[in-house]
Amino acid sequence: MEFTVKGRRYSLTKQAVEERLRDVQPEPVVRHAVVIEGRVFPPKQVLAEALGIDRLSFTTAQARDILDRLGFELMRRQE
Repeated sequence: MEFTVKGRRYSLTKQAVEERLRDVQPEPVVRHAVVIEGRVFPPKQVLAEALGIDRLSFTTAQARDILDRLGFELMRRQE
């Protein structure tokens, strides 16, 4: 799938995200989460790791949208 983040074009697949996160420890989830191979991550951590870019380059909403379009399960922590 192709998409733009902060004016730059990227191409990413679900498989590529899974491979890049395989050896990464999930950070604590505050509100939003994405499930990667049975583990729960914050969406911004996933997209930053997958693309190798700074988390300040995109919003949580952008990360959620991209990960949703790639077919990942998204969750929202209930307060």
